[in-house]
Amino acid sequence: MDEQQQQRVNRAAEEFTNAIVESQRAMAERGVSVQEANAQLTQQFFNTVIDNLQRTTEETRGAGQELAEQTRRGQEAGQTLAQESVGAYMEFMNSLFSFGQAAPQAARRGAEEATRGT
Repeated sequence: MDEQQQQRVNRAAEEFTNAIVESQRAMAERGVSVQEANAQLTQQFFNTVIDNLQRTTEETRGAGQELAEQTRRGQEAGQTLAQESVGAYMEFMNSLFSFGQAAPQAARRGAEEATRGT
């Protein structure tokens, strides 16, 4: 093999080596690019999940507060109803008691008038 052939073989080997190096460099750069894209997607995914969890927590907290308010209002309404019912029952009992006291007096007056009338 003469020197020119040796130089051509060396150049071809060098070009082949450079092509492999460039190919490996491009693959490495592409790998880094893919990893960066995956990291961004993962970050976006977790940010979305965290936002959704925070929103759900706030909505649940609001619903809990509203439920507590409705429960308090229901208890107040129940107390008012119970007080009004007891008041109405007491008035009813007082009217019966008053009627019970008035009936013997009316009967006595009626008897007295009947006695006077004869």
